[in-house]
Amino acid sequence: MEQWVRVFRDRATGLDGDEWTLELNNSIEPGRTQQGWNQYIRNSFAQFHCSLCRRSWPSKRVQVLFHFSRDSSLQRGMVRVRGFKQKCRKCLAARMEEPSFTVENIDVMVEKLMEKIRIRCYGEEPPESNRNLRFDGRVEGPHERLHCEACLRGICSQNQAQK
Repeated sequence: MEQWVRVFRDRATGLDGDEWTLELNNSIEPGRTQQGWNQYIRNSFAQFHCSLCRRSWPSKRVQVLFHFSRDSSLQRGMVRVRGFKQKCRKCLAARMEEPSFTVENIDVMVEKLMEKIRIRCYGEEPPESNRNLRFDGRVEGPHERLHCEACLRGICSQNQAQK
């Protein structure tokens, strides 16, 4: 969480003098924004660690959901972020585990988010960033839908690619 807040704070400075805050929020749902809020969904790379067997695995199919809103009269903005979880394929009673992102990938995601905020909240047309996410590791085997929270909710990029 600390990394997300630090990267966001660095990138949010200079947004028309507004004060922006970011919070991790596992209760936000795709397609269910409050009135006046916007949504942005991003696919990313992340690492997962099983809390039962201590196994870890990388994934190239981690969905990150952002809901954001600006109140111009208060000169404030709020971003809520949710990384969708995965569970260990080795453990029978596996829990859904939180994704762990590198600082570099958090920075790329926040940079893309700031583009969306500038367009939707400020009416700007910022230049599009061409930075790519970085994947460290080796993915073994196919994406396992039954272990992916985003697949179970129907928003995984793997599902979109097969439609």
